[in-house]
Amino acid sequence: MKKLISLVLVVAVIFSLAACGKKDAATSKGDGKVTVGVVQTNANESDWRTANTKSFNEAFEEAGFEIKMVFGEGDHAKQISEAQQLIQEEVDYLVVLGIQAAGWEDVAKAAQEAGIPFIMADRKLDLDEKLYTAMVCSDFEAEGVKAVEWLKSQALSENKIVVLGGETGNSAQIGRSKAMEDGATANGWEIVFNQNMKGWDETLAKQAVADLIAGGTAFNVIYAENDNMARGACAAMDAAGITYGKDGDVKVIAFDANQWALKLVLEGKFNLDVECNPLHGPRIVELINKLEAGETVDQNAYVTEDMFDCTTITQEVVDARSY
Repeated sequence: MKKLISLVLVVAVIFSLAACGKKDAATSKGDGKVTVGVVQTNANESDWRTANTKSFNEAFEEAGFEIKMVFGEGDHAKQISEAQQLIQEEVDYLVVLGIQAAGWEDVAKAAQEAGIPFIMADRKLDLDEKLYTAMVCSDFEAEGVKAVEWLKSQALSENKIVVLGGETGNSAQIGRSKAMEDGATANGWEIVFNQNMKGWDETLAKQAVADLIAGGTAFNVIYAENDNMARGACAAMDAAGITYGKDGDVKVIAFDANQWALKLVLEGKFNLDVECNPLHGPRIVELINKLEAGETVDQNAYVTEDMFDCTTITQEVVDARSY
């Protein structure tokens, strides 16, 4: 009889432990904090990325979350390894901002098996909907389409376009490049240069445009897939005495809409800047709080974004920018 009672107690303990699922992880730590692992791209990729990282840190601190943020520093394999490590550390939620859109299936499956909600932020990854809990991302192709429609409205006599693409293979580069490539085909425009810049790098963009000028390539549109690369292109044109912007010979289209870039739009140096809002921190906090409360969330949510034309932007718009 004693052996039978002991066996029953052991079985009861086993079932009790099994019942303590992943959703109880925060309370089991003793401090009651929700731990969120964030797989970020780079620490200093661009001004946009700096604002994005700051948004996560500030929002998570205000919410009382513990944040474990790691940086891929431009290395997709490193991001994968860091994500797997966060899963091993049993974070409560895993938020991924992927350098590359592809190659995340094993990480998503491992998170699912561990009972850890997998959340995409900023950039959509190539994952089946069964493998992730939610995404809060920008629609990069839609951003590009806005720029294409704006360029079409300018009714230029010809369009010879320089495309300064972002990091190859991530969803921001893929979406923005596709929009312009499709737009050029549909409207009979000529893309005279189409190259991606590793790290979305301003210096590389400046050198690329300088080389085009030195080689005699004619162009009248710069389509730079972030603010920093647009600034690099402008520096190259300044050095060569080429006019651009509102009163110049070359139209400059940028993406991100950092405050310093909107100042350049206001000054007429950038013709157009398409917004890509980096302030994902509060959105992810809201999403996690709903999941913690057992509420249903939208699996796929795109951020509402605007665009800013040098002919209509105001000082009030620039002053209101928080990043």
